Amino acid sequence: MCGCAALVAGARPPRPVLPRRLRRRRGSSVRAEVSPGGESQPKKVTVAGAGWAGFAAAHHLIKQGYDVTLLAAESGPTEEVGLRGFWQPYRNIFALVDELGISPFTGWNKAAYYSTEGLAVEFPIFHNQPRLPAPFGVFAYPEFPNLPLSDRLTSIPVIAAVIDFDNTDTAWRKYDAMTAKELFKMYGCSQRLYKEIFELVIQAALFAPGEQCSAAATLGMLYYYVLSHQENSDFLLCRGEVEEKIFSPWLQSLELKGLKFVENKVPTSLTTDVDSGCISSIVCGDDVYEADAFVLAMGLSSLQSIVKNRNLLHLSTVDVISVKLWFDKKITIPKVANVCSGFDDSSGWAFFDLTSVYDDYCEESITIVEAEFYNASHLVLLSDDCIVYEASSHLIKCIQDFEGATVIRYSIRRSPNSVINFLPGSYKYTLRGSTSFPNLFIAGDWIVNRHGSFSKEKAYVTGLEAGNRVVDYFDIGDFAKIIAVEGDEPHIETLRSLNRRANELKSQIPFSEFFLQ
Repeated sequence: MCGCAALVAGARPPRPVLPRRLRRRRGSSVRAEVSPGGESQPKKVTVAGAGWAGFAAAHHLIKQGYDVTLLAAESGPTEEVGLRGFWQPYRNIFALVDELGISPFTGWNKAAYYSTEGLAVEFPIFHNQPRLPAPFGVFAYPEFPNLPLSDRLTSIPVIAAVIDFDNTDTAWRKYDAMTAKELFKMYGCSQRLYKEIFELVIQAALFAPGEQCSAAATLGMLYYYVLSHQENSDFLLCRGEVEEKIFSPWLQSLELKGLKFVENKVPTSLTTDVDSGCISSIVCGDDVYEADAFVLAMGLSSLQSIVKNRNLLHLSTVDVISVKLWFDKKITIPKVANVCSGFDDSSGWAFFDLTSVYDDYCEESITIVEAEFYNASHLVLLSDDCIVYEASSHLIKCIQDFEGATVIRYSIRRSPNSVINFLPGSYKYTLRGSTSFPNLFIAGDWIVNRHGSFSKEKAYVTGLEAGNRVVDYFDIGDFAKIIAVEGDEPHIETLRSLNRRANELKSQIPFSEFFLQ
């Protein structure tokens, strides 16, 4: 029976026979079942998706003694499309890198923002600055060559919304109904501050313009990367391709522990066992992969193609294009990472000086740049030559030295429907990590969880959470230790406590729910 059917219109499968121990004490461990012959028979788990989420789930389950098969859609591991760089709050990924014993990162980097008017802001390395209470360091230390102080001061009222948004389900539902642009307008943000700063941040981190992004997702993103702690705005870059520097040694370590890595396998359907109400296999074309539990660590659009869930139909995705350009001469690029206004109001882009970042390029006498274009549906269907021309012309608008340079080589990666579009109202339709099938779990940076992270760190964390759900389902193994996001600074914690108390008092006022909210 097709596993998609039970998820259509919220239908539920038959009650499973296998019981779940949902409240096993954290840290306890149970051995795998033993066959009559005396040999241990580890439970089989198939993980679909070989990015941060899939590798995280496989990583933990292999360590707990499970028989894990990891299905990759391409010929090797592939990092999910997401925000470039490894930011200060990526604590779980940094712990993984330490565990693997590798050194893939640069030091902390500086960044710049370019609006249509030119250079908008230059960010320092915040680790090198005296720490100020959040969020004052982010306001005090960047240099704004053209934006007047009067515009910058209009960001202060937005802090009230940041305090009110505490990453709870209630907060997400409250702010998800409005757009990011409506939020900033409501709190009196100036036109210039929004267009030259906030709009660029939203387009680069959430991959769509403010009028297409939920205010809830925007507040969560801003607090995580910018406003919670001064150093959170600092980031490292990988000194080469992530697949080579991180995923390759990671895969080798997992294969030594028994991981079965299968390339070029794209799930096309799921099948169910009618008697147990569980998923029995993942189908990839003519190949069938049976297991005792399954983790779908796939992008939203890939999941939509195999699971016909009515909530998924309400979610949408955006296109991303990555263009790597080799120029015939050395060009001075002041900052290695640069966020820019887009081709029009609906798109944004960023570019990175790989010559200064990648080990393999540091001795080159030429310049190698990678540009990423977000919400790029208008570019996906263009020819390679047209895309290269558009990318080159926009680089010139930011740095004049590109005008006399010639592209001698290029590489283009089109990623249609690769990133979730955090549209207003989408939160209530977004899936959680568990499903109506007791042995099927979901991971990815687009699902809902309460950790508070974003992008690749969230993908990695949800993979660990999926692994923990498998451990909980079978009652075999230990739970992965997930490092929490750094807590609020004391003054923020106090303000949020007072805000929650005020909201509680407000809800007790007679007729408080009578008026339209």
